[in-house]
Amino acid sequence: MNNLRYVINRIQGDLEKILQSAGIYYRIFARQKSELSIKRKLELKSQNYYEEGKRMQDIIGIRIVFYFLDDVQILNDYLHRKDSYIDDSDSRADVLKAQELVDSIKNLSDKVFMPTRLNLVFRMDEICSDELNRELEQIDSSEFDKNLIDNTYEVQLRTVLSEGWHEIEHDLRYKTLNESWWEKCEDESRMLNGIYATLETSERAMHQIFSTIAYKNYKFGDWSAMLRNHLRIHTLDDMISTNLKSVLDSDKDLVKKLFRISRKDVINRLLSFDSPFPLKLDNLIFLMNRMNINDQKIREEEPSIIKDLLNRVFPS
Repeated sequence: MNNLRYVINRIQGDLEKILQSAGIYYRIFARQKSELSIKRKLELKSQNYYEEGKRMQDIIGIRIVFYFLDDVQILNDYLHRKDSYIDDSDSRADVLKAQELVDSIKNLSDKVFMPTRLNLVFRMDEICSDELNRELEQIDSSEFDKNLIDNTYEVQLRTVLSEGWHEIEHDLRYKTLNESWWEKCEDESRMLNGIYATLETSERAMHQIFSTIAYKNYKFGDWSAMLRNHLRIHTLDDMISTNLKSVLDSDKDLVKKLFRISRKDVINRLLSFDSPFPLKLDNLIFLMNRMNINDQKIREEEPSIIKDLLNRVFPS
């Protein structure tokens, strides 16, 4: 499996377009399984695959690392709606098993920290599938059963603070849980969960801090800072135009309505555009106004190109 770089670049490029269209803070990593890694996995799981009629689904893996915790769920929901998403994947089964475990200890839900693993599986498009098949044809059939490799790829969603923990935990604990020496390391295993708990607490605290900052910006009349800290997305500028600021300065109730529009709703709306929406603060105000407020003074400030984009989504 020496030349799947084209497939990885195609998949990664499509995902990056989605993330950039919504101004989400992220890092993205990709890998393909080596022949040795494939062989080892099939040695462990091939019998189960034969018995259950399944295949290996993660010959290519994409990991998206988010800076803000709420973006994980936003992208998870969005990706679930894609036609290429496979709902009955092995990862889905893993999620259900994890949920059963959570349900079994639900009376301790406020006392137990468990990592959230969002691993989604997608079907490759025709071009990527053909490229994968060409790669598989070059492999010696005596190494492993190539029919056990599916034309799918896995997308993992993580936060930046938990990324290091997940990487270490996966290699040094998850892969070795069936080894008996873990029975003598219960305290150390609990401490590893404690580290994760600290990281998750920090992520939630960071979210709350920026929400508090945005509220103080609102109370003290700094509308540009309010939007930056409330929305927390990459923008092409960091200040509202003079004309639009004057509109907001003249109507504090209008500002309150803007502030009450949720970040999640704005990002979901940005993800719905067929073509990229220019991520400037003014444009975001125009978008939020069309979403929930429809104030005429703000609409009068819309440039023609933005008006055309918004009219496609919000027909009058």
